[in-house]
Amino acid sequence: MTEKPPVGKPSPILIVFLLFPLFGIVVALYLTLTAPGGLLAPVPPTPTPYVIPDTGLIDKSAPNFELTGLDGSTYRLSSYRGRVVFINFWATWCEPCKKELPAMQQFAGENDRAVVLAVNVDEPEDSVRAFLTEFGATELTVLLDPDLTVYDAYGVNRLPITFVVDPSGVVRYAHVGELTMDALNAYRDELAPA
Repeated sequence: MTEKPPVGKPSPILIVFLLFPLFGIVVALYLTLTAPGGLLAPVPPTPTPYVIPDTGLIDKSAPNFELTGLDGSTYRLSSYRGRVVFINFWATWCEPCKKELPAMQQFAGENDRAVVLAVNVDEPEDSVRAFLTEFGATELTVLLDPDLTVYDAYGVNRLPITFVVDPSGVVRYAHVGELTMDALNAYRDELAPA
């Protein structure tokens, strides 16, 4: 008669050697599924064309202001009644501001129903001039806000932000982030149809 091998508990070392690779497989599977493009990866929200932060200005009269432009002239917001006005707050260090500059430049040069007022936020005039020269931005009306008076009046807390003012002087939109040519034209066409 043959003897049966004794039945006992598995060795703890054997358990460790079996569980360690299993744990590794589970971790690798989790990391693969949650990686960008994986089945369990979070889906980024679809960007909306118009981002309206809580500025307290929407559907209210735009705070009037008077600023000096790079050309030395004085500019008043109230003098643009009858046109759509894009009040764009920007700075030379702001990457999205740089990205939207070509669209702003082109739009400003092609429109008579709208105007872009590019309000620089608290930077030295020489730096602003050098930046605009580097990018060839000659069509923009660039205003200087050295003491942040207009910045504060509009409740700005991030850059770039563009307030879209209708022909009657009422703020209709506040667009946070880069503006494209399509968005500029869409705002203008909505507020001042041809």
